[in-house]
This record gives sequence, structure tokens and C-alpha cells, in this order.
Amino acid sequence: MKKRLHYTALLALTLFMLFSGISEGTTFVAEPVLVAQPAYAGMSFYAYRPYDVPPGWFVTFDGYPIVKNGSGIWVYGAYNGSALAATSYVVGSINPQSLPIVQYVGAAQVSSTQSVPITPLPVPPAPTGVVAVAPPPQFTVAPTYVPEWATMSSFTSIGAWNKLVDRMGILEKPRTPIAWKGDRPEALFVWTGKSWYQIKARQDSLAIPSELIKGHLYSLMRMINNNSFVWKDADSAILANQAAVWGFLWMGRIAPADF
Repeated sequence: MKKRLHYTALLALTLFMLFSGISEGTTFVAEPVLVAQPAYAGMSFYAYRPYDVPPGWFVTFDGYPIVKNGSGIWVYGAYNGSALAATSYVVGSINPQSLPIVQYVGAAQVSSTQSVPITPLPVPPAPTGVVAVAPPPQFTVAPTYVPEWATMSSFTSIGAWNKLVDRMGILEKPRTPIAWKGDRPEALFVWTGKSWYQIKARQDSLAIPSELIKGHLYSLMRMINNNSFVWKDADSAILANQAAVWGFLWMGRIAPADF
């Protein structure tokens, strides 16, 4: 009996020393987790969960916080003060470096601080004569790029269509903005360069978006070509930010197979 108590006490002391060591600056290494992104068929990516991240949150391997929204879609997070809040940017839709979000900063990243003595610079002698001062260099401010669609009320009016739209993206071919709501939308809205073209679902059955758009690709291509509309790479980041302002999920580039 005494021998058993001896082993029990030894085990308790070992565990105490182990956990005491963990609490004093031990680095936690989180195992990567492979997660699926339901917003895109067949897409998966790795994330990990630091010990100091809020419940339900993970971090991508490039350092950005992510969380599942109410629809089960992984979206990026942004800081609302000191707290993390879900955004409308879908993971995998756009390069996060082009978004107004920052990488996750956990308390565990700061392990110690150190005071560094600063040696003051010597005071230069007073000038003895008049020294000619060169004029400051002239800087040319590059003009801010504002796409034409951003100034068109026929385009921006979609921001108020919350009953019909909750997500936006860029159709891959023809390359143009597209908007819809939910997995079984009542209608798709495709930008033709001058107006939104509406593709309605049949009343008897709400089809998935890929089926809705399948029979309209040729007509859309003709309208976009007739309007001489060209979507630029720089437009995508601008529209992604605007879609978030409207409260729409940003789905990025969309091919019919991705719906």
C-alpha cells in the first residue's frame, strides 16, 4: 500500500512539474486541419487553430483568421476593435492581401520585451554662412483608378436588392459580374456592360445557378461584346470591397462548374 501511494505521489509531482513548465513560455504547435470549402465544389485547404484563437476560429497558413458563417461557408475575419468579426470575403475567392483585413495577431506572439539604450546623436555645429537650399522634389500623384461601372447607377442599384441578392462574383466566361441569392436562387443577375440581365428560374422548380445560366451564355456573350465591355483585373478587388459594403458574400471568379 505504501509503495502504491509512493508511485501515486511521484506521478502527481511529475504532472505538476510538466504543466508548470508548459505555463512558462512553452510554444504550442497546432496540427494542420484539412477543411472543405462548400462555396466551391471540390475545394479544400489547410488551416490550424492556435491555442489563443477565439472559439470557432482558425488561421490559414498565410496568417489570416477564418471562421464558418451561418451558411457553413468559410470567410475571412477582420478586427472590430480588439475582437474578431466575420467578413463577407469567402476564403479562396480573392488574394487576402488585396483586402482591408489584417493577419491574426495573438497574445502568444509576444514573448518578451527588452529596453535598448539610445545614444543621442552629436549636435552639429552652427552654420557659418548662407547655404543654398535645394527646392523640394516634385512628386506626381498617380490618379486613383475609378472604374466606369462604379459611377453608373444602373450598376450600383444592385446594392439595394437584398431580397434577391446575397452574394456576388465574377463569371469566368463571359468575364463579367454576376449576383444571386442562396443555393437555389429565384433569379441570376449578370452585368452586360450597361444593365443587369435577369435570368429567372422556373416557377415550378428553382434550379441551381449553373443550370440557370447554361442556356444563356451565348446571349450574354453577344450583349457584352455589343456593349464593348471589358472586365479588368483591377476591378475585381474594387468590387470585392464594394460587395462587402453592401453586405454580400464575395465569391470571386466563378465558372459554371463551381456553383
